[in-house]
Amino acid sequence: MKPHFSMKIICGLFALILTSILPAISFAQDELRVAVRMFASGKGNTYTGCMCTPGVYTWSAQFETLTKLKADGSVAPFLAERWENIEPTKWRFYLKKGVKFSNGEPLTAQAVKSTFDFWKTEQGGNWAQGKTMKGFVKDSQVVDDYTIDIITTKPNPILPKNIKDPSILAPKAFADIGAEGFTKTPIGSGPYVVTFAEETATGVPNPNAWNKAGNIKKIIWTALPEATARTQALISGQIDVNTAISPDEALKLDQAGMKVYAKPSTRTMGITLVSTRNLKPVDGPIGDVRVRQALNYAVNRDAIVDALFYGKYAKPSTQPAFPGINGYDPSIKGYNYDPEKAKKLLAEAGYPNGFDFEVRAIVNDENFKNFYEAVIADIKAIGINATLIGQNFGGTGGWLEHWLKGDWPYQGFGIGFDLTATMDAGRVWNVFASCLKSGGKAPYFCDKEMMPRIEAMNGEFDPVKRRKMLQDLGRETVEKAPIIFGIEFDEMMAYGPNVKNFSHIGLWIPYEQLWVN
Repeated sequence: MKPHFSMKIICGLFALILTSILPAISFAQDELRVAVRMFASGKGNTYTGCMCTPGVYTWSAQFETLTKLKADGSVAPFLAERWENIEPTKWRFYLKKGVKFSNGEPLTAQAVKSTFDFWKTEQGGNWAQGKTMKGFVKDSQVVDDYTIDIITTKPNPILPKNIKDPSILAPKAFADIGAEGFTKTPIGSGPYVVTFAEETATGVPNPNAWNKAGNIKKIIWTALPEATARTQALISGQIDVNTAISPDEALKLDQAGMKVYAKPSTRTMGITLVSTRNLKPVDGPIGDVRVRQALNYAVNRDAIVDALFYGKYAKPSTQPAFPGINGYDPSIKGYNYDPEKAKKLLAEAGYPNGFDFEVRAIVNDENFKNFYEAVIADIKAIGINATLIGQNFGGTGGWLEHWLKGDWPYQGFGIGFDLTATMDAGRVWNVFASCLKSGGKAPYFCDKEMMPRIEAMNGEFDPVKRRKMLQDLGRETVEKAPIIFGIEFDEMMAYGPNVKNFSHIGLWIPYEQLWVN
């Protein structure tokens, strides 16, 4: 009887906890209640991040971009109906006519230019989006109300994919209330108008939207950091969608009659190695390629996939790209599990007794937390004194601060390669593992010998030649091991049986297509 009684207590405690967390959520038939791990650090201010986790879960309801990606990774029209490359460094975009922001402002070429021009300001240039996009976009020029030219910093064959990320903002509203105002009450052109509080956000249909919402009259997003709380909330009917679940939770939810949506991710799990800090090569073990290779040979990826993902929801990562990404090369086999070879490489590099290796990572996602812990355990097994310390995404000392500054006071941090923005392997070297990261101001890996090949790839418009360049760079990057390659995994969400037409592409949930019974 004791286990049964304990389970009653546990369930009762969950109910009490969830009631205190979700007191304002009603159960109207035309509402959708969504649980997220956290909100973006800038909440409704899209300049502070990319169209990726965690911001994408709310931003995809509120904002629209010039282009978007299809499920197969190809680029499709969105606010821009079509585009053409008219000069090596000039692309012309033709906008959809008649689009309005939720406050009634017309969405014109001037709105696009105002959005892009903010990257040039001191404030905009210091945020993540500006640091990334300034590497691609030099200027923008209004041709007429619905035509805009985008001038690139250099010839760019995939600009239509690059600009899939920045949300187009209402220029007058942004001028009136600024970035701080957009944090809580942003103005976009998407199907919903979203406002942010501390741990919740609320969306109502945008009366001016061209992309009209379905029958959902209100969306309520709630931050529930604990995975067990999100799972219990979905099973108990207090939420309708859980945006992040683990394989363990998938089994529980499926047994409880919930729907599980699993789709290969457009990012990988890995541990990035800091071999460049404050624009200088690091002294010590991580600066030695043999050590970085040893760390890769130390990891038993197959065991991690079997133990944590049931051999079903993940597979070992062999290279920077992965299936479905332009530039993936199936002939690259990556690092096998070989702890003896790892120890031999450490000895050759002068570290036969290991070294101190501190990794910091965001661990509020159960999948990532379990992965990091498993990797750390494997690294310890070859004699390295490895430690894992949890960190926040934003705030002082958070993940984002060091990502932007390039001053990591530790040897490794949690991230693999996130190619969601373009579904193109070129993003690996333009945003992550090269001297180009953050406009060249904050790289964690900078091999100057690779730069001519990276620059040549960036300027190649022939898709066949460019794909071969991407594959060659992928093979070279595996050899130089800027990260501990981890796993390719499924992005898993779950929803109640009352939700219809649920899907996501690169975590972008098309809320306008959803219906609730």
